[in-house]
Amino acid sequence: MTFLQAVLLGIIQGLTEFFPVSSSAHLKLARWFLGAPDDVIFDLVCHSGTLLALVWFLRKDVWEVLCSVRKMAFFTLALIPLVPGYFLLKPVREALSEPAFLGFALMGTGAILFAATKKKDVIEKKKWHHVLCIGMMQTMALIPGISRSGSTIAAARFCGWNWREAAKFSFLLAIPTILGGEALEWLKGSAASPVDWGCYVGGFAASFGLGSVGVRFIFWVYEQENLKPFAWYCIGLGLFAWAMFHG
Repeated sequence: MTFLQAVLLGIIQGLTEFFPVSSSAHLKLARWFLGAPDDVIFDLVCHSGTLLALVWFLRKDVWEVLCSVRKMAFFTLALIPLVPGYFLLKPVREALSEPAFLGFALMGTGAILFAATKKKDVIEKKKWHHVLCIGMMQTMALIPGISRSGSTIAAARFCGWNWREAAKFSFLLAIPTILGGEALEWLKGSAASPVDWGCYVGGFAASFGLGSVGVRFIFWVYEQENLKPFAWYCIGLGLFAWAMFHG
């Protein structure tokens, strides 16, 4: 991997991590176009960059969650469905991770976003079954092409939450989710990486820098309550990916 490839992949990670368009799908497509090799450690470094950007942006909200037993219980409940999704459904998850399914998954994300835009706000107290529903939707994002933020925010919308509250819960939920995923990958261990340290630094800096901008921009988007452009984008990119891998 060259330094330029590392920076470009870091930029793509930073730009797409917080948008409801599936950063994993964009990284797969970017690697294919750039001819960059797969490298688990590099991916973990780039995810660490966007994670740091997210924690810094939501630092006050993170502290509020840590100081509230009820809020911590909510997030714990939302994380429970990931356990069977990650371990018990591994064969299904790996089968659907093949490039041939990438386009269909992206179009599925677009459909989910369209459905969420049709749902009206319902002024109602957040309930336990809402949180469990959001957690169950998050397991879908284990499939490349299904946006984690898009699916969880859509689930919150289906439960009657407004866009901003749905987005805030989704991104706070992303923190333990990403930390847990990175811990599992590190525990698995990996072979010595051929990637130069400079590439790690470039990827991390690019993902952190663009992620810091992206997370602020996406909250502004949710305040406008218009996700249709992202829905159309996912469907268009899905059709492109389908044509590319089935052509």
